[in-house]
Amino acid sequence: MGSTTRQRRPFRFVADRYNITITALSIAVALIIGTIELLGLLAGQFGWSGGLWDTIGGLDLNLIGFLIVGLFVLTWAAALLTWRYGRIEEKWSAALSPRPEPLD
Repeated sequence: MGSTTRQRRPFRFVADRYNITITALSIAVALIIGTIELLGLLAGQFGWSGGLWDTIGGLDLNLIGFLIVGLFVLTWAAALLTWRYGRIEEKWSAALSPRPEPLD
């Protein structure tokens, strides 16, 4: 099914790859933020201190949020530029169009 979908609808194939990328980025962000929050709570609850724990406690989540938004904007811009200047649909459509039979 994968190659036939790619052959019939190149835009859909690229859009699916973009969606997978955004979903993977969302999962990674959720895991990172969740881990930071969990470690910060554990450090506060158990009174842990020291290098790593002080660093985690001192993280500015507002700044991290802006960085995350920037990551999503960069991903969107890269996808847009790749689509626009890479001429992906044109290349795939040309590759999929039937080739004329040679004349004898």
